[in-house]
Amino acid sequence: MKRLLSWLLTAVLFAAVGGLCVWTFMAAHEEGGGEPEEVTESEAASGPVVFHDEAGNVVVTFDHEMQERTGIEVKPLQAASHQPEAMAFGTLEEDPSRSFALRSPLPGIVRIADGARWPALGDTLEDNAVVGGLEPRLGPVERADLAARLATARADVDEATASLEALRASYERKRTLHAENKSVSDQVLQEAEASVKSEEARLQGAEATVHILQSFVGVTTQPADTAPLTVTTGGEVAAVFAQPGEAVESGQPLLRVSRFDRLLARVSLPAGEISGAGIMAARIVVTGREDAPLEAKRVARAAMADAVTGGESLLFAVSEGDFSLQPGMTVAAYLQLPGAPETGVSVPRSAVVRLTGRAWVYVRTGNDTFTRQEVPVDVLTPEGWFVAEGLGPDDSVVVRGAQNLLSEEIKHQTVGGEEEEE
Repeated sequence: MKRLLSWLLTAVLFAAVGGLCVWTFMAAHEEGGGEPEEVTESEAASGPVVFHDEAGNVVVTFDHEMQERTGIEVKPLQAASHQPEAMAFGTLEEDPSRSFALRSPLPGIVRIADGARWPALGDTLEDNAVVGGLEPRLGPVERADLAARLATARADVDEATASLEALRASYERKRTLHAENKSVSDQVLQEAEASVKSEEARLQGAEATVHILQSFVGVTTQPADTAPLTVTTGGEVAAVFAQPGEAVESGQPLLRVSRFDRLLARVSLPAGEISGAGIMAARIVVTGREDAPLEAKRVARAAMADAVTGGESLLFAVSEGDFSLQPGMTVAAYLQLPGAPETGVSVPRSAVVRLTGRAWVYVRTGNDTFTRQEVPVDVLTPEGWFVAEGLGPDDSVVVRGAQNLLSEEIKHQTVGGEEEEE
């Protein structure tokens, strides 16, 4: 009997100790953040408080006074729409229409004016700048050829003038129809305008040729002493092919001048995945300047496929924005695909903070509470990051001072010895 009572007493004692251990473990687990922490008024008033909500998101509390002191600014998100896009890569290259090559009109020797300097790489030349002269070297054959070329150049001027008048009249008719009832599409109108500009450039070149040849030929078809070498289209000197005192032949290039305010982006499409037929516009992002996308319009489809990818190549006209462009820069192109646009919101770039390789924003979830929420940063627009899911126009985010909230959160983890799992 005594042995039975001793056994029962020992069993009760072990059960009591085990229950105490289980209660202690559960209490410690709850204390470590298993459930959302309650923030009391005294804690909120004493300074920033960091805790987790029921979904596990990090929440930071900043009272009104602290928000003003740290410069916290909150704005509601704006509704936005975004055309479906595909991503491709490419490089910038010179636009041939923005480049001018000065060629020797006749055989001769390159001369410079007294006290002048022959252009060097990187120099900037104005339109119709006279950079030097050519001392002609003409025999009877060259003189006969000169007269023939002058006659041909004058005929080219007459032809280009007549063609330009017809193209301008056609363009004006199409523009009127487009404005009245849209019976002419935007693409047809753009093509007509491009034809006018192309013919204007041809006429300008023909007139420049006549002017140069006339400077060599007098009323008796005798060459002048020195003919001026004129750069009709100014820009930056990109190449120098001859120096003063050198003998040059007819048609030999002397200088090449380019303007880089507009370049061409040659973009290679993935082979077999995207067709360039319906792609007319793109956003071009220069490597290193992802914060400043540039709008671009397609100007041509390359005649040959890309040698590396085997896909189609498209050419887009890109004008410089807040920074200068140079040939050879690598770019990412966001190609606008046909289809209905997506709807979402535009998140300002100033609202995004980076942590553990991901992008986050602080969403106001109360007068003094801000919840950190991850956002995708795949679609960059001039207004900010386009987000289709997870945020709406009813949400307000911190657009200034978000880094202060993140710093307070990190400081709380450091002081409390906690390490958030990402």
